[in-house]
Amino acid sequence: MTDRPAPDRSSPAQQRFEDAARAADMKPENRWVEGYADYEWDHLRPLIQAYGLDLAGKDVLEFGCNVGGSAVVLAALGARLTAIDIDAATIAVARANLDRHGFDAATTLHVPNTRTIPLPDGGYDLILANSVLEYVPADWLPQVIGEFHRLLRPGGHLLICGTASRLSPIELHSRRWGINWLPRAILPGEQRGLGPIALAKAVRGRFVDASGDHWVAARRAIHGRLSPINRAIAALARSPGWVAPYIELLLRKP
Repeated sequence: MTDRPAPDRSSPAQQRFEDAARAADMKPENRWVEGYADYEWDHLRPLIQAYGLDLAGKDVLEFGCNVGGSAVVLAALGARLTAIDIDAATIAVARANLDRHGFDAATTLHVPNTRTIPLPDGGYDLILANSVLEYVPADWLPQVIGEFHRLLRPGGHLLICGTASRLSPIELHSRRWGINWLPRAILPGEQRGLGPIALAKAVRGRFVDASGDHWVAARRAIHGRLSPINRAIAALARSPGWVAPYIELLLRKP
């Protein structure tokens, strides 16, 4: 079993990480900065394993890597990793985060326009979009999904997880009730959920659903059991990740 990755806090990369975090207006000691890799080790890693994905030696692209929490996990699982983000200050944090964990071989790249990602066709076995697609502008989504299709090899997978859904009665970032169901023109800054119908339209003809029963297995792997709500979702939907409060799907490029 792969050990939990630990940062070398005595390394020069640690100081670069702290400096980059402050430059990005973050507090380095914050749980979602300093501790994000630990969180994803306990959540993303069992999810990846529940979906039957072996990343060792695979070419993996993380779309929207934020401060690098997921990126550290992907690298620890043996992926040949490229991590990209739309924000230059954030990608600097991710770079230092990978380095302080000893994953200096990973590639990081600032991509300000994700409708045209400057990477080669068919270069990846897996693309991870973790807690990020809800931030993609609605009119960009079809082009971004098209880029995922271009970048994946035939048979490659797109793993979408942690993506707040507009089906949820609670907006999962602000915790406000009902605003997901309002027209987007109302409170646009607080409506960050992704609509499953919009996603389904964007992936149609490009990907097939390979989620199977893995959504249920992932819930058990992460939480040890199915909550009553998740049990109901699993009973009502053939592919529960489409209708859950957080969209979670494994899609395959034919």
